[in-house]
Amino acid sequence: MGVPVGQDIITGTTVCCDGITWFRHGLISTPSIFVFGLPGFGKSTFVVRQIVGAAAMGTVPVVCGDLKPDYSAVIEALGGTVVRAGGPDDRMNPLDLGALAEAADRLQGRAREDLRTVAVDRCTQTTAALLSIARGSTLLEAEEITLRTAIRLLHDTRPSPGRDADGEAPTLADLLALLENPRPELVHALRAEDVAAFKRETRHLTLSVASVIDGRLGPTFNGQTTQRLRLDAPALSIDISAVRDRPNAILSAVMLTAWSEAFAAIEAANALADAGVAPQRSFLTVMDEMWRPMGLPGVGLVDRMNSLTRLNREDGVSYIFISHSMKDLESMESAADVQKARGFVERAQIVATFALGADDLEALSRVKKLSAAEIATVAGWSTPPGWEPQMIKNPHTGEEKPAPPPDAGKVLIKVAGRAGVATQVAMSAAELSLHDTNHRWNRGGTTIVALPDAGVAEGVA
Repeated sequence: MGVPVGQDIITGTTVCCDGITWFRHGLISTPSIFVFGLPGFGKSTFVVRQIVGAAAMGTVPVVCGDLKPDYSAVIEALGGTVVRAGGPDDRMNPLDLGALAEAADRLQGRAREDLRTVAVDRCTQTTAALLSIARGSTLLEAEEITLRTAIRLLHDTRPSPGRDADGEAPTLADLLALLENPRPELVHALRAEDVAAFKRETRHLTLSVASVIDGRLGPTFNGQTTQRLRLDAPALSIDISAVRDRPNAILSAVMLTAWSEAFAAIEAANALADAGVAPQRSFLTVMDEMWRPMGLPGVGLVDRMNSLTRLNREDGVSYIFISHSMKDLESMESAADVQKARGFVERAQIVATFALGADDLEALSRVKKLSAAEIATVAGWSTPPGWEPQMIKNPHTGEEKPAPPPDAGKVLIKVAGRAGVATQVAMSAAELSLHDTNHRWNRGGTTIVALPDAGVAEGVA
């Protein structure tokens, strides 16, 4: 039942697995998968198969933030839309109501207002996350109240949800102007005596907004959104590979904003379906490298991630979370954040584990129980080959390239209370042609850079 993944390593029979099908057949209680594994052993390959299988069954794959990118070519081959974010000419406006505003424009009465409220709440969460990253600490409750009220007021002045007569949304610069020259409603929301008292109490918030605009986050987040997600696309991806090598604060800010955009699009599609103006669709969301924003100290982004991605089985959404190991999720300074991060794994009904070290598997077993035999099997997949180079030849071109690790593609599919299914993932030629995670290495020759002898002597080598 489900997407054909590969062959059972022991019996050779076909193994089928995906969160949506197993949920619909009652094998799991929520449609969610958490994927672990060392780099280069097949995590993204497994996810590509899930994406292709989901699309074949009528589910819309949504890659919430493609960092490498691993999935853009597959999404485009499926006829989907790839939005690129984080580049020098790309803008992501956190105050833009986006797809939710487009959906609200197509609704009437109470449904329109309810969706607008959802959109403002999501904008508030996204903007608060950006400000927390910029200042390195969480916002106070009074600051969040002020922020939510200010964002609502900025949108209230526009004739349609989220847009002015020119079709533009408010920006961080507009937010800063409102904080510096507050309207009476904003002063009242903070229960301040007067404008002077309001400015004193919101000084830290105002400085945080200014620091985003004038700092390293400004070029990405202060301005109108340059690319939007299409609600009618058969597949969606937000390519954030432009920030892959940027500081973790910038990467995390872009990643969280991308997640918010993706889930806003899903909420908008569901709202249109509920109103009977669009067909109901189900979605497969892919969240890769999710440990990245969790690791920022003192910012409280685990809670933000929970709020930005809070959709459930009633919303027709299946999840795939991807990380290297439990160590990534347990690396936060706050013990409370560690427990919340562990909760992502605890709630995942299927755990798909590629090659990992024994200590990583023991850590995983404390959250999702693995037997001693299962730990020994998966740990054995991470044993390196001998020193003899292993090459494979393309049967069509004769070109040789290094072979993958001998146990690449082996995965243990585990559901709590049941024995894990050790599976060898099998890919079609079409999938392999679209998914080459070593494409930069395989494009041309190799350049050898010689280090000076002194460097070798100093241990640089």
